Amino acid sequence: MENKTKGLNTFLFKVFAFYVFWFVSENYLSHKFGFYSDLWSYCYHIFLKSILFVSKLGLSTLGYDHVSGYNSLAIVGSYGVIVGNHCVGFGLSYGFGSLIYSYPGPWLKKLWFIPLGVFLILIINSSRVIALCAEVLKNGGFLQMEPHDLFNNLIYIIIFLLWVLWIKFINKNPQSN
Repeated sequence: MENKTKGLNTFLFKVFAFYVFWFVSENYLSHKFGFYSDLWSYCYHIFLKSILFVSKLGLSTLGYDHVSGYNSLAIVGSYGVIVGNHCVGFGLSYGFGSLIYSYPGPWLKKLWFIPLGVFLILIINSSRVIALCAEVLKNGGFLQMEPHDLFNNLIYIIIFLLWVLWIKFINKNPQSN
């Protein structure tokens, strides 16, 4: 019993440490230190450009003509959507990676499972942008928040299911770290 409690405490400590790092980075370091701020902003930039690339590919595949700016995407004839930093999935991907990294298990499995989960988050996030673009086209620029909230909840559920998948099926030997 003591070994299980120690393992749980180690897991919770690691998750908490990752959270503190994120909180300090997001709310302090990224605003105070030039190099760190540039690095943090670049991470957001990479996630933004990845989402826009996949979203544009999806819109083209669906037969929509589209236009885009640095952080915006629109189906021709609509107002489109603006993808803000809070919508790019950087925090969600970091949180997912933190959960998997913190939970005991073999490194080789973590090396493929974390990128797979981050890729899945990217695909779901891009699907959200595509759906929002289509919704804006359909409703003439005034958007109800239901599709946005639906996709947020879907991403949280999928992250939870990925974590359960990791614990129950992929990570057969949680003692090795």
